[in-house]
Amino acid sequence: MVLEGMFAVLVVELLLYLMFNYWGSLSSRLKKMGVTVGVFTVMLDVRRSVGFRVRRSEVVGRAVGVVGLINLVILILLFYWIVVPSVIDVIKALVVAREVIPSPFVPVVPGVTISGGSIPYFLVGIGVAVIAHELLHALTALNEGIKVVSWGLGVFLIFPFAYVRIDDEAFNKSSLSSKIRVLSAGVLSNTILALIFLTTMSSVTTVIEQYSAVVVYELDRNLGPEAPAIKADLPTPSVIYDINGTRIKSLADLRNYLKSIADKDTTLILNISRFKTLVDDVLINNLLGNELVVVHKQANISRLGILVGEALLPTTPIYLYYLSRVLYWAYVINISLAVFNAAPLVVTDGGKIVQEVFRKYGMVRLGNIIQWATVGITATLLVLGFTRFV
Repeated sequence: MVLEGMFAVLVVELLLYLMFNYWGSLSSRLKKMGVTVGVFTVMLDVRRSVGFRVRRSEVVGRAVGVVGLINLVILILLFYWIVVPSVIDVIKALVVAREVIPSPFVPVVPGVTISGGSIPYFLVGIGVAVIAHELLHALTALNEGIKVVSWGLGVFLIFPFAYVRIDDEAFNKSSLSSKIRVLSAGVLSNTILALIFLTTMSSVTTVIEQYSAVVVYELDRNLGPEAPAIKADLPTPSVIYDINGTRIKSLADLRNYLKSIADKDTTLILNISRFKTLVDDVLINNLLGNELVVVHKQANISRLGILVGEALLPTTPIYLYYLSRVLYWAYVINISLAVFNAAPLVVTDGGKIVQEVFRKYGMVRLGNIIQWATVGITATLLVLGFTRFV
């Protein structure tokens, strides 16, 4: 259902693009309304003349410039720290004809690389991230005396975004330091938000962990019919509350208990409850009554034969659950946008800064080589990351 909906949106966007470019009267009307249509992109200028002003502060401008530049350098180093080992491993895999290692990058494809249930949280997170990114660009530009021509909202594929248009002529005439401040400000906003969301998420996680439970998804039949859980016909899926009276709340609790009886011939009494489904693969739904299951484990068998994971009990406060999901995706999106926007790719803020710096010192060709080489490497790793899902 998610993929069908996404396909329908893409078809509509493609039709709009064709109509915008080949239906003159419609194109003129849309432009007068402030609508711009690109390939799978629709943008609407909410205001074409931004009348608000900010009190210019040289101290604030310098602070944003210094912190933004330091942040940018750290993120660029982080990007290459992630990318370089993967590229080396890919080259080694090609040389010795072995399987290529998993890519550190996975493109976002709703319904494919992220589950349908996560899409609403993802959209909220990306909306917050992009609005903050563009807002700090605009405020920094105004502080540098560069006019903001318009601002608006748009959709790329199915993802909402916000944007600002600054006066290109004024930007091109500004100093290199002003350009760096304006371009690095957006990346800085995403880094700051990522740190805020990470800190908040850690606090929420600490609270929500008390509702954690160990669930048995299914029996591991690869161990054969003599595996203790298979011989006991342990029901699945089910929640394990305790074993021989020892409370089991996490996978660490389960591992520690099983380690304590690894070399023992013992009988285990598991207090469990069956359940029917998991909401978003996390929240237990339709939990049934308690029951006891007797499992006999011999001393020469170290594994019970169960495939387990962690989930949240139905008693979990629903607001905490949704808050944790929003915070998680908001953090992931902001840190991802910060790293990718800092990277010296052709269309990113980091790429534009590299372009401006190398142009200033007469090394445009070297800057282009760095950017396009990084684009090629990134595209290759994204394709490799996507192949895991197709």
